[in-house]
Formats: sequence, structure tokens, C-alpha cells
Amino acid sequence: MNKRQHGMVTQARVMTLGQWLGAHLWRRPERLLLLILLVLGGGVWLRHSEHPPDPGEQLLEEAPVLPPVTALDLLPELVVATRRAPGSYWTEPDGRTLGIEHDLALGLGAFLGKPVHFLVLDDLEQVMRALRTGKAHFAAMPEGGKENSAQGFMFTPPYYHSRFQIVFNALRQSAPHTLADLATDPLTLVHNPQMETQLQGLRTQVPGLRWKWAPRGVQEEDLLRQVYEGQVGYAVGSSEEIALAQNDYPDLAVAFGIGQETPLAWAFPLGSSLLYEAALHFMEGFRNSGGLAQVVERYYGSVGALSHDDALEFLQKRVVRLPNLSPIFRAAERLSGLDWRLLAALSFQESRWNNQAVSPTGVRGLMMLTADTADHLGVTDRLDPNQAVPAAALYLARIRNELPLSIEEPDRTWIALAAYNVGLAHVEDARQLARQRGLNDRTWNALRQTLPLLAEPRYYEQVRHGFARGGEPVRLVENVRGYYDVLAHFESDSRIFPVESHGPIRSSPPI
Repeated sequence: MNKRQHGMVTQARVMTLGQWLGAHLWRRPERLLLLILLVLGGGVWLRHSEHPPDPGEQLLEEAPVLPPVTALDLLPELVVATRRAPGSYWTEPDGRTLGIEHDLALGLGAFLGKPVHFLVLDDLEQVMRALRTGKAHFAAMPEGGKENSAQGFMFTPPYYHSRFQIVFNALRQSAPHTLADLATDPLTLVHNPQMETQLQGLRTQVPGLRWKWAPRGVQEEDLLRQVYEGQVGYAVGSSEEIALAQNDYPDLAVAFGIGQETPLAWAFPLGSSLLYEAALHFMEGFRNSGGLAQVVERYYGSVGALSHDDALEFLQKRVVRLPNLSPIFRAAERLSGLDWRLLAALSFQESRWNNQAVSPTGVRGLMMLTADTADHLGVTDRLDPNQAVPAAALYLARIRNELPLSIEEPDRTWIALAAYNVGLAHVEDARQLARQRGLNDRTWNALRQTLPLLAEPRYYEQVRHGFARGGEPVRLVENVRGYYDVLAHFESDSRIFPVESHGPIRSSPPI
């Protein structure tokens, strides 16, 4: 009896899963159903934990299909498909959204009296799919030329021109001279149908040409950083985004361009003629008023301003010298209302962050103040950064506040920097020349053209304050903009801007 009992116990211990299910669950189907649901749910969880849903793909899937636009008056809002990228659309740490596509879309919204909703996706392929599936009214994208109708889109006249380029890290990779040099090393590219189409065409000339896709969700900015860090050997990118990235990663080098220049324009589905005609009307007026040039200059105006050596030196000294100086710049920000990174960028342009700097003309210190300016500002020791930086910050803030209220940000800041260098009187002369030439004298884009004219007799003899080396303030402003962009990328403090501002200005106390 004891042996049989012992044998039964032993048999129970080796019961199979099927036997256990039959014994315990088959007679209780509700338990069996619960087990099945737990297994299925666990599988879904495991699949999503290994491959989390792509944010852009999920957003696109959840976006509603828009009803046809039969009358502009009945349109509740404009829905614009865009992608997150430097210069196109991005969100600042303080929550503000910026970018050339962002500003142009808001301009059309204001023209139509409609709010604008942005469908922010990961790549161009998703943007094109949003238009084709009726989930956006329009989007900015490369124009397809004769393939426009085949793509199912109507394009406005372009607002910018781009070109695809091969990019690599000059310190890590050898420079390719032709596509044939890349036959053994596949290119990496983000999901971009136009880019792939151009490469498919080039493959007939270079049969060994290969490429691979970056993972979904990797944007062009991320890909360029991976090239700089050595994770990717050779990549394809857009010329404007590469140029913006080179300020942050100066060892990024362009081997050569591929294909032809591509116009960037607004694309509308073939059936949306009402919105398309309204966009054509808006864009024509915006271009003629100079507004389009101003928006393009705002985001791409500093592209290429810094040389490779300048950018490299700035990045090196940002690590070595800036940590000791940033408390002084931050204190000057609290005093003047100017972004500390703007003050740091100006200081680097002036002295390379060397508080002992002295020029042959007698200016000296971290902010390179003249003796007269130092006396005017109450600075007793120009070589003392704790005196020079706050005084220079208050001086720049005062100049900015003295500019006409009609000059808006960010132009207000750039023009103030020019006046910091050359004086308000010469800036007013440059504004006069801008008006005479039919330019908008409230924009930096106009003054960067007219300030250099003050060195030519046929121009400076027409104005009140005469000769000035007007090229110097232009170089200063463009370099400061470049350095500021680098600091804004790496020193991403939350910024407090006036709502209407797009420039590096915090709320300024009265001077």
C-alpha cells in the first residue's frame, strides 16, 4: 500500500503540461480562456518591447482622414505634414516651435485666417504618405519635376534649392572622389524616396553602388552625428542640413554632390485646387514683399559662416575655457536680459575667450572694449571679466532698445550686434542705403548687403556719417550667429523668449 501510494505520488510529479491542463483547466473553460489571453497579451507586450512602435508611424496611423476642401470659408484649420529637422521644424526647450517650414505654414494660415496644425513625422516617406492618404492638406518636400503628376502632387514655385551630397568624417575615412570609390562601402541614408530614386538612376553607371537604410525614426541630423562619431562611414544627406551640422561637427566633410539641385516647394494633392490656388497667391505676395527672403535668411543665413578651423577651435575652447566663464555670462544675462550664449558667442568672436587679449588698435579684454567705451561704461579694468562682460552686455542691450520698435526679432538682435561693432550712426546710414535700393531696412538681410557699401566713396558720400568699414560688422554678426547656433545646440538651457520673438533675447529689463 505504501509502495502504491509512493508510486502514485511519483507519477503525479511527472504529469505533463497537457495532462495538467486537462485535469485543471478543461473542466473550467473560464480559466483556460484567461490563460490564452495572458499568453497572447504577453506576446504582444514582448513584441512591442523588442520593437517599440515608431512614433511617426503611430502618429500617421492615428491621424484622421480629412474631408475634401469644398470651400475655404468652411475649412476649420490647416493640417500640415512636416518632419523634425534642423531648419525645417523643431521644438525649443521652452516649448516654442520654429523652422522654415513652420514659419511659412503659419504665414499661409495667417493669410487665410486659419489655425495651423502640424503633423510632425519622422521622414519624407511618411510625409508623402500623409498627403496620399488625405491626412494632411499640404507639405513641403523636394519637387519631382516631370514626375509631379505621377506622384499625385501639385507643387508651388520653390522657396529654396537643395542637393543631395555624400558626407563622411575627414579624420576617420578616406575621401572618395567618385561613386565608384564607394562600391565596397554601402552608403547609409534616411527614408527619402527622392534620394533613393536618384541613387537608382546612378546605379546604372556604377553597378556596384549599394546603400542601406538607417533604422526607422533616425532623422538626418542623427545620421550626420553618427557619421561624425564614426558609427557610419559614408552617408547621403541634404546640402542645407549638412551645412547646418558642420558648425556643430566641423570634421564632417562633403565628398561631392549627386544628381541635380532639387527645388523645395509646397506639395498639394491633385484634387485640392482651392487650397493650391490660395497658396500660389500667398507665396507670390510673400516673395514680392521680401518676406520669403527674410524667412530663408533667418534659418539658413549663418550656413557656412564659420570656417573649419574657427568651428574646431570654438568647440575645443567650449570644453576648456567656457565652464570657467559661463557663470560670468549667466550673471550678465540676469542683468541685461540677453541670452548668456549670445554674450559668450560675441566674446569668443572678440577675444577667443582670452581675458588678457590686446589688439594693435588698443582694444582689450574678454569683450575687446576701447578705452573710451570702457570709460563710458564705468569699467576701470578692461582685463577684468567681471567688469567687462556685464558692462558690454548692458551696452548691447541699450543699443538694442534704442532701435526702432518696427525692427522685430531676430533681426533686432543681429542689427544691434552690427551697431555694437560699427556704431548706431553707421547702421542708420546703411538703413538709408537699403531704402534707396528698395530693400526692407528693418531686416538684417538688407543691412548685410548695404553695410559693406559704406567703404565705397560713391555710397558713403551720399550718407550723413560717411566712411565706415562696413564689412567688419557683417563678418562679426555672421560669426556670432554661427557660434550662437553651436551653443544653442550643445548648451540647451531652457530659454524665456517674448512670445513674438525668434531671436536670442530673454525678457529685457529697462536699461
